[in-house]
Amino acid sequence: MSTERGERDMKLQMRAATPADMPRIQQIVSEVWAIGSDFALEEKYGAVGEESWDRWLLPKVMSRLWQEIGQMLVTEVEGEIGGFVSWATDSARGVGTIHYNAVAPGFQGRGIGTMQIERVLEIFRDEGMSIACVGTGLNEGHAPARRMYEKAGFEPVIEYRMYSRRLD
Repeated sequence: MSTERGERDMKLQMRAATPADMPRIQQIVSEVWAIGSDFALEEKYGAVGEESWDRWLLPKVMSRLWQEIGQMLVTEVEGEIGGFVSWATDSARGVGTIHYNAVAPGFQGRGIGTMQIERVLEIFRDEGMSIACVGTGLNEGHAPARRMYEKAGFEPVIEYRMYSRRLD
């Protein structure tokens, strides 16, 4: 799928992710996920486990992405990977779930995240899913994602809050 969008006629191509893409995907994860729970714990308590938040986040996310590599697309912008999206489907229930949708900082604001979501929704429809789900944080760092999902027609179902406390 090739698409031209925007004033700069940026050439976008979405394609299946490959193992060779994983180093760039890991770089994007490390650039954009300084908004999640691991980061928030570090901001509140300092280094958790005596290492930076990304030491804990990267292995978790990358492990799941390696497991889902068959259900992951990358978006190339002029030949450079600018974003990726992964998902899973539950054919017994007819539910498709978007797990990760990320756009590298230098490529944000160009509609890439929305395009990735639209493509996954097409895949869900093609696979006979009747419901699409996605989760995101409630903090300010996730506000752009919430706006994008709501613009794509997603509606909030349940709110989630993470609690923490020191055990000193």
